[in-house]
Amino acid sequence: MSQAVPDKTFVHADGKLAETMCRVHLMELTPQRAEELLRIHQHHRPDECIVHLEVAYLLMAEVD
Repeated sequence: MSQAVPDKTFVHADGKLAETMCRVHLMELTPQRAEELLRIHQHHRPDECIVHLEVAYLLMAEVD
């Protein structure tokens, strides 16, 4: 038996869903919006919040 691949949910980074949901992947994320979402999701554990991880990755990439 093969294991099912988990579904991925994508939302627009500039929408309300990106602010309220943690287990979603972001589309069209900009550095400015990443900073806003980081403030919103700052108290979430990165291993439980995909938004937190995607935002942190984008901001780290911007520094290089």
